[in-house]
Amino acid sequence: MVEQPFEIKAPIAWLPAGLISWYALDGLPVALVTSWVALVGGESPRIRTAWHGRQVPLSRFWDGGDFVLNVPYESGFSKIRQLMGSGSLFLDAEVDLGQTCAAGVVAVAPRLLDCAVQIECVGGKLINTGFDVELCGDVVLLHRDKVVIDPVETPDLCAIQPLRA
Repeated sequence: MVEQPFEIKAPIAWLPAGLISWYALDGLPVALVTSWVALVGGESPRIRTAWHGRQVPLSRFWDGGDFVLNVPYESGFSKIRQLMGSGSLFLDAEVDLGQTCAAGVVAVAPRLLDCAVQIECVGGKLINTGFDVELCGDVVLLHRDKVVIDPVETPDLCAIQPLRA
C-alpha cells in the first residue's frame, strides 16, 4: 500500500479582509479576523462586516460598543493567514499579532498602528442575519498612514487606499 502524504489544510476557507479590534472585558486589546467589509459613505458613514467570533467566550462584544476596523499592509495579511491556518480567528492584538496598539481618538477601542488603515466606529451592533452574524457601526474617524481623515470631509470612503478597488 502506498501511503499518501498527509496534508494539513487550513480550517478557514476564506481570505482575511481586515481585523476588528476592541477592548475585552479585562481591558486587553483583542482582534477578530473578518472576511468581508462593506463601507457606506455620505452624511452618516457606516460600516458592516462579518463577525466570526460568536463561538469564542472571550470575544463577547456588547451592543453599543466601540470598535476599530484595521486594514493591514500586505505583509500583515501574511501573518494573519498563517494564524488562520491554525484555526485562530480571535487574537490577542499585541501577543499573537505583534501589533502596537493606541487608543482610538473618538472610539473607545484600540487602533492597530501597524495597519495601513484604521477606521474608528461607535455604536456597534451585532445583527443575526439568519446566515451569519454581522457587526455594524457608525464611522467617526479614519486613519491612513498616520494621517487623520474626517469621514464627513471625505465621504467617499472607498477612495482611501488600500480600500479602493
